[in-house]
Amino acid sequence: MLHTHESSADQLLYKITHDLSETIRALVELPKWICEDLAEAQTEVSAEVQENLDALIVNGARLEQLINGLQTYSRVGFDQKLSVINLPAKMKELRQAIALPSSIKLTTHHNTDQLLAFEPDFSNLCLALLDNAVKHSDQQTRCLELKIVSTDHRIEVVMVDDGPGIPIHLRGKATQVLTSLSSKDEVEGSGIGLALALKTAESYRGTLLLETAFTETGRGLRVKACLKDPAIGAGLKVKNAASGLINS
Repeated sequence: MLHTHESSADQLLYKITHDLSETIRALVELPKWICEDLAEAQTEVSAEVQENLDALIVNGARLEQLINGLQTYSRVGFDQKLSVINLPAKMKELRQAIALPSSIKLTTHHNTDQLLAFEPDFSNLCLALLDNAVKHSDQQTRCLELKIVSTDHRIEVVMVDDGPGIPIHLRGKATQVLTSLSSKDEVEGSGIGLALALKTAESYRGTLLLETAFTETGRGLRVKACLKDPAIGAGLKVKNAASGLINS
């Protein structure tokens, strides 16, 4: 079963990012190859030239991250496959996909070990929220919590952190695509994460809520993405449907 919902703008965005992908990959790799060739030839370059090569590598990686993020954003709700998700395995996969600082502890909770969701939207949503929390952590951040709560035809993905949070007046802006509240020098991000979360929630008749996680200190952010669809969730009807998918 496929979930398909795509606008003409999404089609155009996907085509542009898809066509640019190989070119961007070359821009990322070429400075690295130049550095490797110079090292093999034992050729020394001036500090200024090396600085320029390093800048090309850094900015090329940022551009590739942006293109990949926009491509993922353009596919939300389109060509998605209804899948049985093993949540313990999925939580392990998400841990391995992020660079979690040793000073931060991640805990995960789920009220069921198995649910039905459309992929890759479900995985991309979880990863976007987790990645956003890690990237916007500060020296005082110690805890992250990812919680999945699922019932009949409903999935809630809740991400809680004790980081700096987002001021109330900036929360609307934070969910806009290509918008980052921090400079590139402070946070290596593409400005896609929360925008992708909002688009995913709305694509599945749901909502995205941002609120302060710890009101007593004014720190932290709780992001709750709610997805609603007749085919998803972990209730009895959905479990029966999951059995049918597994046995088909």
